[in-house]
Amino acid sequence: MRKVFISLLLLLGVTLQVAAQMPKDIMKDPIPVAMFQATYAFHMPGLDTKTLYGVSHDVGGGFAFKTESNWLLSVSGNYIVGKKVKGEWVDIFGEGITTAEGEIIGGAGSYAQLEVSQRGLHFQGQVGKLFPMGPNPNSGVFVQAGLGYLFNRTNADYQVTALNPPYQVDGDYRFGYDRMRGGPALHLESGYLLLHDTRLLNLSVALEVTYALTRDLRDYDFRVFTNPETGLQEPVGFTDPHKRYNDLYYGVRVTWSIPTYQRQPQEYYYD
Repeated sequence: MRKVFISLLLLLGVTLQVAAQMPKDIMKDPIPVAMFQATYAFHMPGLDTKTLYGVSHDVGGGFAFKTESNWLLSVSGNYIVGKKVKGEWVDIFGEGITTAEGEIIGGAGSYAQLEVSQRGLHFQGQVGKLFPMGPNPNSGVFVQAGLGYLFNRTNADYQVTALNPPYQVDGDYRFGYDRMRGGPALHLESGYLLLHDTRLLNLSVALEVTYALTRDLRDYDFRVFTNPETGLQEPVGFTDPHKRYNDLYYGVRVTWSIPTYQRQPQEYYYD
């Protein structure tokens, strides 16, 4: 693994050096371009994802390389954040630690102040193709597809300095309530990439969809609910290792790229 990592670093260094020394003009000729990227996306949930969460955002970064023949290669990692978790607290945490009003009693004996949200990560590698269109042969419409890994979970936050900490979901206990699941993900994306000799004008806007076939990553679910047949409270218990979920995210992504090519000098004409 160490040798592979060192080899990748050497390959990246050679790529950056070659791209930085290209004598061609990006405004006139198709050239190879190495790019560091910062990205933001707005997503809507679909399939099984929308039963738990609402809209989400993700921010992240990565590295991309455009070949002289306009093939695109990239790797990226993104952090998923969503403020909407569907259901009341009794649905999220179960009846075992909530009151009849659906609240959680903190360590000081009063209602705990919690913020429940969505969290997740998405790592992927992509391959695509750029079709020149616009101000230069290095800009245009692109399509790309990728494979990676995605997971999401329910996160419960409270202020560390709070005088009424909810010990029921504190520390390792929170892992029994976060319903974390993850699995391999397929990503499809299409949009427009603009590369310019002015470095601030290197960006892309794209429509995208990500589908992940996920499973429970926690072995045990702490939540307790009343069995309608017996009237008794029973824990959800061990999760099913064979159960799969169809998680779907779709939306718009904006990416700002920092290319490594040298800006070409402006041409001046004198009489």
